[in-house]
Formats: sequence, structure tokens, C-alpha cells
Amino acid sequence: MENKLKLHVEDLTVSFRTNQGMVRAVRGIDFDLYEGETLAIVGESGSGKSVSSRTIMGILAANGVIDKGQIIYEGQDLTEVDEEHFHEVRGNKIGMIFQDPMSSLNPIMRIGRQITEGMILNGKRLKNKTKKLYQLEKNNYTEIKHKIEKLHRVYKHNLALIEDCLYNENLQSLLEKQNSLEQQLEIAKSNPEAKAGIKQELNGIKKQIKSIQSDLKSKLAVEHKKNVSEQKVKLPPLKAEMIKAKRKAEAQIKQEWIAKKKEYQEKIQKVKENPESQAKLDEEIKVKEAELDVLNNQMNELIENFQEAFSKSVRDKDKIILRARFRENKKDLKFDIKEKQREIKALQNYTATKIRELKEELRRFKKVTNLEAKEHAIKIMSEVGIPQPEKRFKQYPFQFSGGMRQRIVIAIALTANPDILICDEPTTALDVTIQAQILELINNLKKERNLSVIFITHDLGVVANMADRIAVMYAGKIVEIGTVEEIFYQPKHPYTWALLSSMPDIMSKERLTAIPGTPPNMLFPPKGDAFAERNQYAMKIDFEIEPPMFKITDTHYAATWLLHKDAPKVEMPEVVKNRIERMLKTTEGVTKNG
Repeated sequence: MENKLKLHVEDLTVSFRTNQGMVRAVRGIDFDLYEGETLAIVGESGSGKSVSSRTIMGILAANGVIDKGQIIYEGQDLTEVDEEHFHEVRGNKIGMIFQDPMSSLNPIMRIGRQITEGMILNGKRLKNKTKKLYQLEKNNYTEIKHKIEKLHRVYKHNLALIEDCLYNENLQSLLEKQNSLEQQLEIAKSNPEAKAGIKQELNGIKKQIKSIQSDLKSKLAVEHKKNVSEQKVKLPPLKAEMIKAKRKAEAQIKQEWIAKKKEYQEKIQKVKENPESQAKLDEEIKVKEAELDVLNNQMNELIENFQEAFSKSVRDKDKIILRARFRENKKDLKFDIKEKQREIKALQNYTATKIRELKEELRRFKKVTNLEAKEHAIKIMSEVGIPQPEKRFKQYPFQFSGGMRQRIVIAIALTANPDILICDEPTTALDVTIQAQILELINNLKKERNLSVIFITHDLGVVANMADRIAVMYAGKIVEIGTVEEIFYQPKHPYTWALLSSMPDIMSKERLTAIPGTPPNMLFPPKGDAFAERNQYAMKIDFEIEPPMFKITDTHYAATWLLHKDAPKVEMPEVVKNRIERMLKTTEGVTKNG
């Protein structure tokens, strides 16, 4: 692709610690995201889609562990960034939309405050500028601290692996022998001689495991202590450099603030000494008052028309409808009248208003003010298609429909103007009509803002008209990736075939095909191809060795042994072929009509 690379994910592996053991949620995935493109990640629930996106956002659950891999954004590996610095990326550069807007919004907080909250909290301009001036020295210091923290995490993780006999092949082999002997012991209950022999061998294995575990723990402890000591020695000089740079930055910003304050004090003094020509102001006030008269006349006309229509209405149903329309129209006109009155008052108190505006400008130099945040929020609310944003700004989430609430969540994600937008099943909780509107909105925003989008869904049909490329995930791995045309018209992995054959469309006459079985238990990931148990085309090798990614074209790859040169030729299912033919005919028809 010619476009600029925005995000590079390489060999990302994520697990979760549980009482039963380690759940292998994501197992070595690789993908790239380019500027201005939409990459859809598709798969069943539990395939690792959302875990991948949450790892990119740095919001993994407390029991989540990044075992290995890299997430490169702007030359920085996000897996190495500590929480103190991750907030500079999260929200500001990478935004996220979640699937249920009501779980993302506070039901007892006004919408306006929820949209502006992030802008105000992160909008301390002078503080942020100060931090940037000594960022290099701070990064040098925190990098060493982060290395020490990572050493502690890795050490604890390795201790847990040793305890679970998963640290190396030797321990795993001994654990398998122990489990096998324990099963044999259970079977040999009625045979005392065999039982005694098995018990003796089992005790020997257990002692061997404990001895190896003890040796490994001792070696790890010595190595860990040495590595931590090497890093701790570097901290004092780096801390001294950081403090020195911080003081210098604070002094510089303080001087800038004093100079700016002086500049605005002089401007305010000039306004006080040289007020605007009264004749000019009187002229503007007359124009505004004439506009206010028009609005008042409209209000009187509205009331008269309502009273006349209400008196002529006979049915209660008609009266209810008339009253509801009247109240809504009256509310809108009242709002416009108040705005006009405010404008007239501002002109009548021109000097005080001008001084207030200059003070607001000065405050904006220091931080994002409440007024500035409100103006920006109203602009974004309008951009995401919320009617009457000034009025809606003061409302609560329960006063919005599901689709409107999702638009609010999108608005919140856009307030910091991110580069990348992650959409985690944003249409799942919505009906089909509203789904289409939200998808169209995301598409339009992507084009207008040149966003790069990661769109997560379990439904291939949802992404058909909006994705540029599709990655199909199963059991924590990407099993097929390609352009939208390649995945829909030339799918190669049996799981992709299964997803396509289970996808409904209005033209299909045949019964939808359900994918047999259930996804594997990721506490115990399968040895070979994870989809083998559910795959009617599985071969012996699928149960023994995990397939690599086979290259089909420069943009199309699939992890299935069916693509091996020695594999038997397998045609895609008839139901998928028929569906592809229908999709091609539909596409050709749309192209001709267009």
C-alpha cells in the first residue's frame, strides 16, 4: 500500500490469569493499519477481537498479561509504555467507541458535561507545554523505572509458569507423566501390587518436579536481583537531570504567562479608556431588537393558531397531538428569543462584554475553558448528526434514543481529534435501520477527518460496504487476512467459508448453515489448527501441527493446510459459491445503474 503506516502489530500474545490457569486469549497476531483505511476484524465471540483492541488502548483487565509482541505507533512500542504516559495516547491519538452506549455514558450526568470532561481535564495548556519542555529527561528516567517494573512482572510471571509446570518443555513433560500416572493409579485401585509400583514412580516424578522447580526459582531470583540492581544504579543521575530540566521549563513558562497577562491587561485598559462609538452600537441594537420583534410576533401567531385549532378539534387524540406539537414549537421559539435577548444585552453592555471576551482569551491561553469546551462540543455534536445541539447539550442520556446515544459516544471519541478510531461492535445493540445510519456516519467521519479505523464485529455483512481490508480471527489467531474483495469473493480458509455460509441475505433460498461445535477452551489451546475439530475438511496434519500463513497474493494470506502444495484439492462449499455469484451480480447491477 502507498498509504502511510499508522499502526503495526507484531506477534501480539495476550493471556489472562485465572484460578484454573492461563487463558490464551490472543496468540501471536500480526497486522498493519494504514492512514485513511478501515481494517475490519471479524470472528465469533471469544476469538480475541476485543482483547486485541483493548490491548492497543492500554485498558486490559488487571489479570491480563502481554506475554510478547509489539504494538508500534509513531515509532513507539505501546506495550512498553507505562500508565503514566499512556494517557497521552489513549483518547488523544487513539479513540475508541464501545458497543453499548449506555455502559459508556453516566446516566446521571448531563451529556454536555460528559463530552467536555475530557477536553477540560486534558486541556491544561501551560502545564502540558511545561511537560513537553522536559519530556526527554522525564522519558529517560521513567524508561528505567518502567524496565524495573517490567523485570518484576516478568519475574512473577515466570514464577507462576514454574509453579504450573509450564516454564519449559522438561517441566511440561514431567507434568504430563504425573497426570498420566495419577490416572493409572486411579484405575489400579483394585490391584495392590500395580498400585504400589505406580505410587513409587509417581512420588519420584513429584520429587523431580519439586527439585527442578526449586533450582529454577533460585536461578531466576539471582538473575532477577542482578538485573534490577543494574537498572537501579542508573536512576539517581537521571532523576537529577529531570528535576533540573523541570525547573528550567517551569521558569520559562512562568515568564511566558507573565508576558501574556501584561499584554491582555494593556488591551483591557485600552477598552476602558476608548469605548466603542455609541452611535454604531445603537444601530446594531436596533437591528437585533427588530429581529426580536419578529420572533415575538411568531410566538403570538403560534399561540393564536394553536388556540384556534384546539377549539375546533373534537377528538381527544387530535387535541393531544396538537398540544404536543405546540409545546415543542413553543420551546424552540423560546430558546431563540432568549438567545436574541442575550445578544442585545451584550451590545447594551459592550464595554463589559468586550472585557469579558478578552479575559476569556487570556484564560484560553492557559487552559481549555468551560466556554471553549462547550463551543467545541456543540460543533462536534452537530458533526455527528445530533439536531439542536445547543438544546441537547443540557439533556441526560435517558432523553436520547439508542442511535443518538451512540452518536454521543462517537462525539466523545472525536473531541481530542484522534488519528485512529477503534470501533468495538458499535452497532450490535441497535436495530438494522439505525445500524446503517451509524455505519454511514463512521464512514463519512473517516473521509472528512482522514481517520484510520479498526472495526470489530462478529458479522461479516456489517463490514461489506465499509471495510478496505478484513482480518478473520479464530481462537486468538488471525486465520485469514485480505482486501474486502478477496475475503468476500475468493475466501480460502474453511472458517471464512463457514462465516459466509452462515450470513443471511435477502436473496438466499437455501437454509443458513450453522457452524458445528463450539470454539476451543483457551485454557488448553489445541495442538494443531484450532478450527480442526469443527472443520469438515480437516486432515490429519490439522490435528498435529499449526498451519503457517500461506501467501495467496501480496495482500491475501490464509493459515490453512489446504493451501499446501501437497494438500488434496478442496472446492469451497456450494452455498458459498452461490452466495458469491449473487453478490457479484448485485455489485455489477449497482455499478451499471450508477
